[in-house]
Amino acid sequence: MSARFPLPLDKTKFRGLVDGVFQDAIRLNRDFFYLDSEYCNEVCVPAGFVSDGASVPRALWRLYPPFGKYLEAAVVHDYFCVLGRTGKSPINSKAAAKVFREAMITCGVGKWRRNKMYWAVRLGGPRFKAKKV
Repeated sequence: MSARFPLPLDKTKFRGLVDGVFQDAIRLNRDFFYLDSEYCNEVCVPAGFVSDGASVPRALWRLYPPFGKYLEAAVVHDYFCVLGRTGKSPINSKAAAKVFREAMITCGVGKWRRNKMYWAVRLGGPRFKAKKV
């Protein structure tokens, strides 16, 4: 079975403080699920979770807007990063980047863009370990 989002992303866009910075963001109106990933079990991003979309330098927003076609994948990756910062992620940052790339396939993101974004996350994204069981 291939990875999938069983329900559409139900979100509210807002402008406010996110991690101490005033920026555009979304807040989930209901739980958001990513299922059947090759790299992790079912992912449930809880209602109320806040994401800034794809964390792209402003100079590149014309090519890679934060709330682009890959938004669902970015939300799932952001969730793993938040869990990773607190030592609660079920997977490490390398696997989270692979989930991001896999989820972009589900979002219909082309291979060229998908691979560029994957490597940007792998090389420049946060690093974290999976929680110890």
